[in-house]
Amino acid sequence: MADSSEISNSLVPLGRQQAQVLLEAGYLWLDMGHFDKAKEIFSGAAALMPRSEVPQLALGAVEFSQGRHDKALQAYRAAQRLAPQSSLPRAHAGEALLFMGKVPEALKELKAAMDLDPDGDGARLAQALIQAKEAGVLPPAKT
Repeated sequence: MADSSEISNSLVPLGRQQAQVLLEAGYLWLDMGHFDKAKEIFSGAAALMPRSEVPQLALGAVEFSQGRHDKALQAYRAAQRLAPQSSLPRAHAGEALLFMGKVPEALKELKAAMDLDPDGDGARLAQALIQAKEAGVLPPAKT
């Protein structure tokens, strides 16, 4: 079985395709607004892939979708700990911080995401968030 234990690093071998199907199922539930089912799937994925930041990012997306930005930030921080050189967890952390009204801290995270991988998805998300903030599209900072 190719690509198994490198994905999960767990006792249960999980292939790349199986991991993708599992995560896609979670995102389908999320897209349909079935947050409990999505969270259940992503929690299972996190248990099966304890060294991957991807399920943590997905758990953050579930919380963020429900407006629970503080819990989303916790999940994004967990993803950062698992993949400190990945720009996507930082960009998502910056996004959560923006919606929490913590603009200086958010901008620091977004700029760090752009510095880590200037051509990556995290940098593109960070740039889009900064532009949206500058255009006044995102919520104003809390005072």
